[in-house]
Amino acid sequence: MIRAVLIDDEKNATEMLEWQLHTYCPQVEIVAICNTADKGIEAIRHHAPQLVFLDIEMPKKNGFEVLQAFGNPSFDVIFTTAYNQFALKAFRFAALDYLLKPIDADDLVNALKRYEKKIQGSFQQQLDILMQQYRQPTALPEKISFSTQQAVHFNKPESILYCESDGNYTTLYFLDNTKLIVSKTLKEVEEVLVHYHFLRIHNSFIINLKQVSRYVKTEGGSIEMTNGAQLPISRQRREDVMQMLNL
Repeated sequence: MIRAVLIDDEKNATEMLEWQLHTYCPQVEIVAICNTADKGIEAIRHHAPQLVFLDIEMPKKNGFEVLQAFGNPSFDVIFTTAYNQFALKAFRFAALDYLLKPIDADDLVNALKRYEKKIQGSFQQQLDILMQQYRQPTALPEKISFSTQQAVHFNKPESILYCESDGNYTTLYFLDNTKLIVSKTLKEVEEVLVHYHFLRIHNSFIINLKQVSRYVKTEGGSIEMTNGAQLPISRQRREDVMQMLNL
């Protein structure tokens, strides 16, 4: 059983989440339900849960202040949040899990599946990225996090040459000739990298526009990167590529 604490200042939100967990996630044992941040902190200290469902926006203390009460938390967190474009972007940069309120049952089940398969990474680094982006939504983090089957990696976006789709995974190719296979689709990677001067040129490729060596006109057009890799441009995206490269 997964011992869990629910923390949300909205009583109807915790009641609904409690019902959903009992109904769809029987592997979760709810050891405490709290409607204030202070009671949540007390419950975590008393019950030592494995997992906390934590609302971010709460009066007096927010979710971040709850976590700061524990230094480097020994439990995992699934954040719950009302829809906010900047907040969602922040979670993508940090690769931390979240659920949008009102919580969809399928999303909840999938979040638990991800938790059960979770690779232990540096939660504090992920939290730092999330807090930076959440507090300053127009400032881009210096590093972003990517999950592999073995670990959570923190990389500077400018170190990435291009990304290639591999079904539900994406391969990142770096300037130092290394590569990393991450457990995200190319679309999910694009949602983060698009803020760092990256462009989708094909269903299978995203490129770092700062690392383009030349545009090759033959055979429908392709992009040559600074490492010599030649990547195809799809017909549907050629106009965007030409515009971004000022061609």
